[in-house]
Amino acid sequence: AGVAALLVRLPVRGWPLAVITLIVAVAAVGLSESAARSYGDARATSVATRLAPLIVVLERMLAPVVLLGEGIDRGLNSLLPRPAEDDEDREAIAEQFKQVVAAEAEVTAEEQVLLNGVFRLAQTEVHDLMVPRIDVTAIDSRAAWREVVEHVRASEHSRLPVYSASIDNVVGVLYAKDLLPSVLSGQEPAGGWTTLVRPAVFIPRAKPADRQLRDFQATRTHLAVVVDEYGGTAGIITIEDVLEEIVGDIRDEYDVEEAPVEHVGPNTVRVSARLTLAELSELLHADFEREDISTVGGLVYEQFGRAPRQGETLTLGGFRVTVERVERRRVQRVSFERLDARAGHAA
Repeated sequence: AGVAALLVRLPVRGWPLAVITLIVAVAAVGLSESAARSYGDARATSVATRLAPLIVVLERMLAPVVLLGEGIDRGLNSLLPRPAEDDEDREAIAEQFKQVVAAEAEVTAEEQVLLNGVFRLAQTEVHDLMVPRIDVTAIDSRAAWREVVEHVRASEHSRLPVYSASIDNVVGVLYAKDLLPSVLSGQEPAGGWTTLVRPAVFIPRAKPADRQLRDFQATRTHLAVVVDEYGGTAGIITIEDVLEEIVGDIRDEYDVEEAPVEHVGPNTVRVSARLTLAELSELLHADFEREDISTVGGLVYEQFGRAPRQGETLTLGGFRVTVERVERRRVQRVSFERLDARAGHAA
């Protein structure tokens, strides 16, 4: 801007001289820089050899300064807290942060639940929230039009996975709203109902739940198919499943109300098989967590080593565990009775 202002102030007769001066200046700078680089590339080894003694002298002269800096660095490291080195440290820091935020913000109980849900979401993987494969309602791509309509009506779901031959081969998702025009007209869509099937989204079971929530928002989709390490279908997850981790259960007029935890006695609780082991451990003040198992149902299967029958019991960690309800070989409800009543009450 300064050069431009200077050029504007020049008389007409001064313009040629100014332009020539500018060209010469640019050429001089470019030539000098190019020459310096070329000389450096050609004589780098010899120049470095000649400067080596000077570099050695400078290193010795500056050695005390370097040692002083290292000493200060070690002193600061000993005074300041070290960064988290493992998952336990990170969880402890996150828990402290939650407590500080809750205390400073003076949040209500409802807001505290939301706050905990947000923090918990970043530490949760989609397989902990998904609808497992055995509970997935899906449609065979070979089904007749009438069967599809009845299936959608009976399921009361707005989106259903469509598979070919096996649930492990999901080919897309059928939206109930896409069926509405054809249902009202009483005619199957031209080309068959499979022309209404939309592409499915596939995600790995270990994907963080908070990332999946952002992907749901970015792609404006509400359902994703969760695949295992072999490429098979492990289950499905919806945006509602993720949001429930933050705000709690979202129920509509079709949901049957059943509390995940029921206190049936001073020392006995009945829980849903989908309750996580972390929640169970916190509830009973005992350690039930396992490295490769995330739910109460999985824990029961591990302990029995087979599909348990209704009414079967076992003893685990000072509790009598009873399988209260089984549907289609799937455990639904489990009760835990503390054997040593003096150890405390189930909270």
